[in-house]
Amino acid sequence: MSLTRLRSESVAASAIAYASVTEQVALGVARLEGSGAPEKAYTLATEVFREELGKVGVSGRVAILREERLDERGQMRPLKTRPGILSVGDILGAGRTEVDLAVEPVEGLTLLTRGQQGAISAVAASPRGSMLRTPDMYMSKLIVGPRARGRIDIDAPVDENVHAIAEANGRRTSEITVAVLDRPRHEDLIEQIRETGARIQIRQEGDLTPVIAVGLRGSELHAIIGIGGAPEGILAAAVIKCLGGEIQAKMWPTQRSQVEKLKEYGLDDPEKKLALDDLIRGEDVVFAATGITPGETLSGVRYFRGGARTHTVVMSTEPRMVRFMDTIHALEPDAGTQGFQL
Repeated sequence: MSLTRLRSESVAASAIAYASVTEQVALGVARLEGSGAPEKAYTLATEVFREELGKVGVSGRVAILREERLDERGQMRPLKTRPGILSVGDILGAGRTEVDLAVEPVEGLTLLTRGQQGAISAVAASPRGSMLRTPDMYMSKLIVGPRARGRIDIDAPVDENVHAIAEANGRRTSEITVAVLDRPRHEDLIEQIRETGARIQIRQEGDLTPVIAVGLRGSELHAIIGIGGAPEGILAAAVIKCLGGEIQAKMWPTQRSQVEKLKEYGLDDPEKKLALDDLIRGEDVVFAATGITPGETLSGVRYFRGGARTHTVVMSTEPRMVRFMDTIHALEPDAGTQGFQL
């Protein structure tokens, strides 16, 4: 067997291992759907992530992890009820291959705890040192699928980008759809997109689910524009590395301390336009995500007596592959003895 074949099989095996991690996280936290307890859900998710990542055959450094969020009063506060469960800089895994990990225990935490659609658990991996180090802050992003690659410019006016994306997809502007987060900071952006005639998905929460859709041909979502979390930007870059397309980004500091932190991380110009290879260098990337609550790309966890069913997507660049996994899990010893439920 050739060295190339051996390497490909090894990477593919790692991809499936990461999928197992997000499946276990989803199985754990999906029971808190509609619970109204975001800190409890996030704490549980990070606990399971730490335990399951410890079983993967790599030496993984947590490079990207959102550890705070805005509360109802607009103040930043920790997501976890207990510190130290999973933190940036932690080294996890049971192997020697050194990788960076971008971890999203629950994207759509509010969606999960309010019983709404679109919550997922996700993780990305790439060789150690390849992920852009960034504080937990905002990032402006422009993301498109493969057909519009090379046709966008985050510094250009919104209407120019929307028209370029439509042309690249062989459509009128009224025949494409752009996803934007529902935030006060996006009011002007939404109006500018409306003026082009394009359709808009105004989303309550979540960057990653629409990124997966944008990267897949045949999807009716063509672009994502706006300001969201920087950690999610790195995970989005992993998806785009695997699926094709393009992401351009700029850091969006809101405090002087964030500018200083960026300089500590080696990004002296906070206004620098960041391309895909600035966010994740190289072509050796793995991404996995499992649905927690139902969504347009991934189904949520479905429980039955003694077991559950999950829906996961796993993708990699080496080998280039995308796999959707529909898995039935026996959670109790006698589950399935009378036949599994479809």
